[in-house]
Amino acid sequence: MKKRILVTGGTGYIGSHTVVELQNSGYEVIIIDNLSNSSADVVDNIEKVSGIRPVFEELDCLDFAGLDALFTKYKGIEAIIHFAASKAVGESVQKPLLYYRNNLVSLINLLELMPKHGVNGIVFSSSCTVYGEPDQLPVTEQASIKPATSPYGNTKQINEEIVKDTVTSGSPINAILLRYFNPIGAHPTALLGELPNGVPQNLVPYITQTAIGIREQLSVFGHDYNTPDGTCIRDFINVVDLAKAHVIAIDRILNGKQKAKVETFNIGTGNRTFCFGFNQCI
Repeated sequence: MKKRILVTGGTGYIGSHTVVELQNSGYEVIIIDNLSNSSADVVDNIEKVSGIRPVFEELDCLDFAGLDALFTKYKGIEAIIHFAASKAVGESVQKPLLYYRNNLVSLINLLELMPKHGVNGIVFSSSCTVYGEPDQLPVTEQASIKPATSPYGNTKQINEEIVKDTVTSGSPINAILLRYFNPIGAHPTALLGELPNGVPQNLVPYITQTAIGIREQLSVFGHDYNTPDGTCIRDFINVVDLAKAHVIAIDRILNGKQKAKVETFNIGTGNRTFCFGFNQCI
């Protein structure tokens, strides 16, 4: 019998690619998403890519009763990959309460319901933003956690603390925190990719939309970074590779490979890439 995995935010950019890789690895997937930054049509494309149609429920992770009912409806969920969150750095500065509500309460709801429904594992979608302004590069997992540079980054720091405190309290949960850098690219079939609602908040979709005339121009910010041309540099990782990392994390939890009940891993290439000072490329 296939092991059942819940993917929150599973119609989003990283979530949809991860669902494909989970299904390719023999897992049964249930997707929940409130479609605030994606489309239900993504489920059709997931089926075209993998040959398997995942279960999809339109649901907001802020809806505690709805989540409770979902776990009751789909019994036997063994682990969760939690992507569902607001993720735009700039928007988080403008709408901090939206980010604190969406990003914190959604995780709290899941962690509260997991023991009740016998769900023992969670992979949390964290970010390199937890390192703030690091002292040295490349950043390793041993780097200090510096003050967050945005409400978005702060929600990731707080959420990591929530997971650790919950596990430390004795909750029967195993967790892996994946701190990844800058996902880019699309599935080789071109059926899945980064197609956000509204104006893109990340570099690559903004570049592509500018190239085809949807956006008038790409603005460049910053000229005094300690780089050859003065613009900033980032570590970009292909989204399919990132998706596969989540499958490895699930396998690590479900097969008892963890060395601690909460583990943390950076997911990046360690290679520097220019990002032209784009103000939303992290």
